[in-house]
Amino acid sequence: MRLIGMAERALEMTCERAIDRVAFGKPLAMQGTVQAEIAESRIQIDQARLLTLKAAHLIDQYGTKEARREIAMIKIVAPLMAQTVIDRAIQVHGGQGVCQDTLLPALFAHARTLRIADGPDAVHLASVAKMELKKYVPSRL
Repeated sequence: MRLIGMAERALEMTCERAIDRVAFGKPLAMQGTVQAEIAESRIQIDQARLLTLKAAHLIDQYGTKEARREIAMIKIVAPLMAQTVIDRAIQVHGGQGVCQDTLLPALFAHARTLRIADGPDAVHLASVAKMELKKYVPSRL
């Protein structure tokens, strides 16, 4: 959930910057590409939040063993989503997005670190794939 909060903060900063910053005679918020990036960020944050809530529900109802697939999925989805949303925020901020005057560089570094801390994505992807395939050919896996 921490990553979701980080992404929410980055999206908030993106929206504020898009409204305040004028380029080519109009606010960035009126540019179609910026609007698309804001929309994609909102969608990805909500997708990650829902998957997190599903994993939490399964853990509460059935225990961690039954939630292993969703736990592995959220370990891939949340850090990647946060990194992507924060990167979009950096893009909207331009040069200011990469300097220490904003929170964005620290958020990006933290999100990237978490993609490794819980194990590399490839390991979790393999786990999810094996669990999915096991539903179809349990005797071979």
